[in-house]
This record gives sequence, C-alpha cells and structure tokens, in this order.
Amino acid sequence: MTAWKQFGGARPPVLLKVRSSQWFIGITVFVAAFNDGFGYGAVVPVLPFSLVERSGEREEDVQFWLSSLLVAFGLALTISAPFTAWVGDRLGSRKIPLVSGSVLAILATILFCVAQAPSLLVCARIFQGFSNGAVYSAGLPLIADTVKPSEVGSWMGFVFSGMTGGFLLSPFLAGIVYAQAGYFPVFTLVIAALVVDLFLRAAMIEKRCAARWDKAGPPDDNAHERSQVSTRVRQKDGATKGGHFSDHNREQAGQSPDTESGAHSPLLQTSLWQNIDPHPDFMSNNQPLAGSQSSETWRMKYFPSTTIIVQSKRLMTAVFGIFVYMTIVASFDGTLAQFVKRTFNFESSGVGLIFLALTTPALFGTAFGTLSDRYGPRKVALAGFAITALGLGLSVLITHNSKAQIIGLSILLVLIGIGVNLILTPLSADMFYEADVLEEENPDAFGKAGSYAQVYSLLCAALGFATAVGPAWTGFMYEKTNWGVTMLTLVLICLLGSVPVFVYTGGRQNRAIALEEDGQS
Repeated sequence: MTAWKQFGGARPPVLLKVRSSQWFIGITVFVAAFNDGFGYGAVVPVLPFSLVERSGEREEDVQFWLSSLLVAFGLALTISAPFTAWVGDRLGSRKIPLVSGSVLAILATILFCVAQAPSLLVCARIFQGFSNGAVYSAGLPLIADTVKPSEVGSWMGFVFSGMTGGFLLSPFLAGIVYAQAGYFPVFTLVIAALVVDLFLRAAMIEKRCAARWDKAGPPDDNAHERSQVSTRVRQKDGATKGGHFSDHNREQAGQSPDTESGAHSPLLQTSLWQNIDPHPDFMSNNQPLAGSQSSETWRMKYFPSTTIIVQSKRLMTAVFGIFVYMTIVASFDGTLAQFVKRTFNFESSGVGLIFLALTTPALFGTAFGTLSDRYGPRKVALAGFAITALGLGLSVLITHNSKAQIIGLSILLVLIGIGVNLILTPLSADMFYEADVLEEENPDAFGKAGSYAQVYSLLCAALGFATAVGPAWTGFMYEKTNWGVTMLTLVLICLLGSVPVFVYTGGRQNRAIALEEDGQS
C-alpha cells in the first residue's frame, strides 16, 4: 500500500513541500508568537481607562484589577504548559495543540470584547493564558524539531522577536484605535490578526507528517546534524565544567571510559543518574546523601524523564533566568501604564507610544540569537542582565512631569528592552542544547516523542508563573511605596538571576566548536 493511500487519501496535500518547509513552519510559529504578544498587549493601554469608563470601577481599584488580570493570565499559562506538552507528545503532533490554542484565543478575544464585569475580563485572560501555552510548549518544540542545531539561536530569536513585536505594535495601535474609534474596534483588529494566524496554523504540515507521503525521500538532514552535534558536544563536555560524564565519572560508575552512552543497560543508566552529578562543577557535591538514594530511585522508576530534566543544573538555570526575564517584562505591563498616566498625565495613545521604547529592541531578536550562536549563551545572557540592571537602576531618577524626564524614561526603556532580549534568546537556545544532549544520553527515558516538549513546557511554565508573580509584586510595591523602590526590587531580582547563569550556563567553547567542526566536515 502506498503512503498516500495509507495516510492521505487520493493524493498528498496541496503544496505539501511548501507547507512542510522550514521557512513556512518558522513563519507560522513566528505569527503565532506575534499574536500571543499582540492579543496580550492590545488591552494593556486600554484597560486603565475601560475599567473606569465601561466597568464602573473606582480609580483607586484599577491597579488591583490590572494586577489580577495579569496574575490570572500567568497562572493559566503555567497550568496549561505541561498539559499542552503532554497532549502534543501523546498525539504525536504539535499542530493539534497549536490549532486548538488559536481557536481558544479567538474565543477569549470575543469575551474580552463583550464583557464589562471585571470578573468576566479575568475569565477572558484565563482563556488567553491557556491559548498562549500552546505557542511555547508546542510551537518552540516544533521549531527545535524542524531547524538545524547550528541555526537554533537565530530561529529562537526570530520567534521571540515575533512575540515581543506583538507587544510592540499592540499597545501602540490599540491605544490610538481606542482614542480615535473606541473600545470595540480594538478587538476587531485583534480578531482579524488571529484569523490569519489560525489559517497558517491549519495550513502547516509538520515534517514528520509530511514524511508519510514521501517515505522514499531523503533523510532528515537536521535530525542527522542534531545527532552528530550532540555526540560531539557530549565528548567535548566530558572533562569540562558544566559538561557531562567524564572518564573519571564513568569509572566511578563502573563503566569503562570508552563505552558509548547508548550501550548502557537500563539499570546502569539509572545508577548513573542516582550517583553521578551530570553537571560536575566547583559548586556541587557529586555524591548524594545516603538517605536520598531511595527517593531518587523511586523518582527515576516512575518519572525518569522529569527527574533527568530537573537534575540538570544548566537547564534549571535557563528556566530561572527566563523566569527573571518575564518577571521584569510583566512588571512593566502591570505598572508602566499607571505610572505614566499618573506622572505624565498620558492618555491611552501616549501610554501606547511609551511601550514602543520598551519593545522596539525585540525587532533585533534574530541578531541577538546570532550573537548567542557566535559567542555562547553565557556571555550574551550575562551582558543582558548587566544592561537590564543598569536601566532599571537609573529608572529611579524618573520622578516628575517634564520633557526631559519623558525623554529620559524612553531612553532607559530602550536600554531595558535591549537587556531583557539579550537574556531571553540565548537562554531559550541553551535549553535546546541541553535537552539535545540529555536526550542523546538517555534515549529510553524520553521515548519517541523526545525531550523538547517537556523542556519547553518548563519555559512556558516559567513565563506564566512570572507573569503572575511580577505584576502582583510590583503592583503591590508601587501602590505601597513608589516607583523608585519598585525599580530597585527589580534590580535585585535581575542581579539574583545572573548568578546561576554565570555558574552553570553553557559557553561557546563546546557547542560552537562542535557546530563549526560539523560545518567543515
């Protein structure tokens, strides 16, 4: 029986090669991420005014509802991420969660449009959070499945530039549309963008699905390169900080140095993960306490892939760094509109314009990803933390209404925007690199579905939890203290996030050398 009779009916889908191509899949995920940011950010300059004008809330209660809406969105995103990843793995398709998420986004926007009660607006944000979970826990693994390892940083930067590009345009456009045409046209604009997004998601065909109609076609070069690079990196990392098993560690585990990881028996693999720290470094103790061995055995027996992922310091460092990134970004979403409204007497259009300064650097996401590919995630991310902390620290000087203060705030927001994007892109790429190596060393633990969905569901959960925590904390601090104290707390969080990145995040020396050698071979 031919492949098209078994999987597709009379003939392969129309434009199969185009719809399953790397560029089409990349653009689809980019547009999905763009609409994630666009739908989320469109209401940011509108809500401070609509809560008073449409919902009848008192001015002093507006900050509470703004924070509550963001907390609801963040918690929904956190909860939906693991579930979406699980569904995608079980169904063997990233497309189904993506399409479902797009439909849910349209329904959430319609609810936003017609609702007046703040409680219904909270429900709309929850649906929006569930929808956006699909973009990260299904869309990012789809990118990782599709592109070459040597291009992961630039493609991740491209996707995240879409997300923050949505943040860039939506407050600006929504603020102007709300000021000129009113409340309903804002959501008409969002729904129109979501319909285009739904069409692309529905039209896309995953590479592994396209292979069903072309079983005799050429092998997946990206998968081959990914496997070769993982092997090279594992070999190079063996004797270095932040790497994986060295010959000495293998000898401790009863394995000869020249034994390949694929030859481990399941029992030996389990004992390795129980007794040998996969990321030896000067900050860790490779020998666990005797009392903890039984609990580790239980976790490895019932949750092997989760245990392997959580034990990776490098991976958990990336998750924490992305949590810090989103805490800072979401904090501005929760307080910046109120701050410029109170301090500079801005209307909705002015609030939208001020967000341009914060989000414009996202347009250079691909360039930030290229920097990560060239110089390594650690250096680029640390530079991002330093730039962000500087911008946040200087923001305490913005205290009153004047032209100089408005210009100064705009410049500082551009600086902060550059910093946070230098944090996000390299750390998300570093998650891919680490997931690739963990999967290569433990193929039985992750199964056919691989590790990408599980790993990027952690990224999504970090983004969601930070979206809940950031606005709640900074909203409270801003109301109880002032803008300056609120910014100083974000500086402290930023510095805290840079410490594990310095210790554990991967550098260029292993990954980039392996990529270059593969490119030359």
